[in-house]
Amino acid sequence: MKSSSLRWRFTLGFIVLQVCAVVVSLGLVFYLLSGIKPDVAITSIWLSQEIADSVDLGPDGRARLEPTAKLTEMMEDAPDLWFVADLGNGGVLSHGAIPQGIAGNTPFLKTFRSVELHGYLDDPLSVARMERFETPAGEATILAGGAPMSQYGVTVLLGNFAVGVPALILVVISLIGVPFVTRWALRSFGNLKERLDRIDLDTRGALVEERGLPNEVLRLVRDINRALRRLDSGFESTERFFVNAAHELRTPIAILQVRIDTLPASEVKMHLQTGIKRLTAITNQLLDTEKYRQKPQQDVTVDLNDIVSKVVADIAPFAIAEGYEIEFDSNTEDAFVRGDAEALERTFVNLVRNAIQYGGGSGLISIAVESDGSVTVADQGCGIADDKHARIFEPFYRVSPHGSGAGLGLSMVNEIVTRHGGYVELSSAPGKGSTFAVRWRGMRVFQHP
Repeated sequence: MKSSSLRWRFTLGFIVLQVCAVVVSLGLVFYLLSGIKPDVAITSIWLSQEIADSVDLGPDGRARLEPTAKLTEMMEDAPDLWFVADLGNGGVLSHGAIPQGIAGNTPFLKTFRSVELHGYLDDPLSVARMERFETPAGEATILAGGAPMSQYGVTVLLGNFAVGVPALILVVISLIGVPFVTRWALRSFGNLKERLDRIDLDTRGALVEERGLPNEVLRLVRDINRALRRLDSGFESTERFFVNAAHELRTPIAILQVRIDTLPASEVKMHLQTGIKRLTAITNQLLDTEKYRQKPQQDVTVDLNDIVSKVVADIAPFAIAEGYEIEFDSNTEDAFVRGDAEALERTFVNLVRNAIQYGGGSGLISIAVESDGSVTVADQGCGIADDKHARIFEPFYRVSPHGSGAGLGLSMVNEIVTRHGGYVELSSAPGKGSTFAVRWRGMRVFQHP
């Protein structure tokens, strides 16, 4: 199903409701019209006003009639049209012949504020209207007739006008105002998005804050929080399983190692020792990985020169024993990052151990801190093919299936560096060795803490 904006859903919904209201209103208008006879006539509803607009004062100060364009048109279209504008004090303006029956009752009709005489469409002289208007020449009592209109038609016209204009205004308001009102009403969804963005795999026990949310959203948020609690519980059970499994494996592996060491030298013993070595590495790295994930990450100032030089000093004897030369170089005196010192140390240890394992047993392993704070570890081994670059950071993936590695070291390196806002860059080709570079995004590196 195609998704759409919630604001426009509300807008279209309001417009549909308005269309339904217009249809119902028109139905009511036509229902009212069903009680009106189509041959009943009233005088033109615009005639008296046009006459009042045509009354003016001449240069001599006397009232005069200057027909408007509309009144002129009506006088031409209705030959039976007549009117009398009585201004008082003997001032009378007239047009046409007043029907005798109406003329005889004029004094009586003038006693009312307004009067309407309804007749029939086929008898123009049977309709008349008497009203009082303010004109430039003073108050005028206007009695007019002879221009009949169908009462049915007038009702249809006024009914459609009364329904159509408000409907048009509502549609315009809906198109312009509803999106703004909806955005204001749904502003809590924006806050909800920000709250959800703060939740990730590393933030265990984090729940969506419920304060300030409307009731409709609050029910959804509470369901989300219940789901997050279930996920946290599941993650904790899984982590406990891995940690306990790693602990439980250490004892039988150690016993097995001792028993294998007592066997006489043979090819079988050598294969068993290789398998035990890899099993021990997997167990230790599984335990290290889960300990790191469960431990809250620290946010302290870490001196890259200090931590990398310490790693090199600790591993140098092992590298030399394996047949390598090892060197450390720094192109900057001050390079600091904010992060977890223990985790970063584990990162660089794994990178150097990886170089020892896949460096071919000879050559130079060089570790350096560059001027921008990047840390590089390079070996002169067999290198890594391009098609394997994207997979080496996957858990349990090994470049050489016959190696003793567990396939978890580089995965842990990538996870730690990513959490510290950096990334690991690999430069390698078959026969040319490999260089791993830990680089930091943005302004993560600074001088003088």
